[in-house]
Amino acid sequence: MVQVDAPPPADGRRRWLALTGTPLSPTIWTAVADRLDGPLWAPDVTPPTDVTDPQRRVAERIAARAREGGGTWSVVGHSFGGQVALELALAAPELVQHLVIIGSRDTPFPPFAAAADALTAGHPVDVDGALARWFRPAELDRFPGVVADITGQLRRADRAAWATALRGIARFDAADRIGAITAPVAVIAAEFDPVSPPEVMTAMARRIPGATVDVWPDAAHLSPLLHPDRLAGLLLGG
Repeated sequence: MVQVDAPPPADGRRRWLALTGTPLSPTIWTAVADRLDGPLWAPDVTPPTDVTDPQRRVAERIAARAREGGGTWSVVGHSFGGQVALELALAAPELVQHLVIIGSRDTPFPPFAAAADALTAGHPVDVDGALARWFRPAELDRFPGVVADITGQLRRADRAAWATALRGIARFDAADRIGAITAPVAVIAAEFDPVSPPEVMTAMARRIPGATVDVWPDAAHLSPLLHPDRLAGLLLGG
């Protein structure tokens, strides 16, 4: 079960903190949460729209909530949420027991600035382009329910917050800071992720002492979340 509004209290079990990619709902973690060994909290990662460093601002907000119950967390971040997870591990290392970064990067991705400008200008959302980046062609046919859900989320997204997150990804650069992360780190990359390809994520892992890398062949940006048994197995092994 995914808890969204409030973090679960520390009760001796491992607690999971899952951070979602923009502009998706925390409910994307539901199938994975059902396979883990403790409660999963997936807080809202919608950034304020008047900031230039949304990853850090969201991380600060989440750290304040995470401290309420005491204890530590196994933190999982996907895409924009992966960058928030990096900022969380840097700003509040006492909270992070274990860190998993999926389909994310520690260096800028400038093309997203144009995508943010298009959203701000009111241009139609390029749903087909997003789906083509996020799923392999066979997955579009195999998981029609998930694709329909994601399509709906894209069409209903808060355009201003989404644009802020995309501009944040366009300029995000933590490459010279992540070597200070002290928690064990696992990196999961997808072979056909055009924004966070394996070579980019492998280079990121090399900048973090002791980080491991798992590359999923024939996978795209959202593929790991389509295979909750495999993903949960990797998370539990960390």
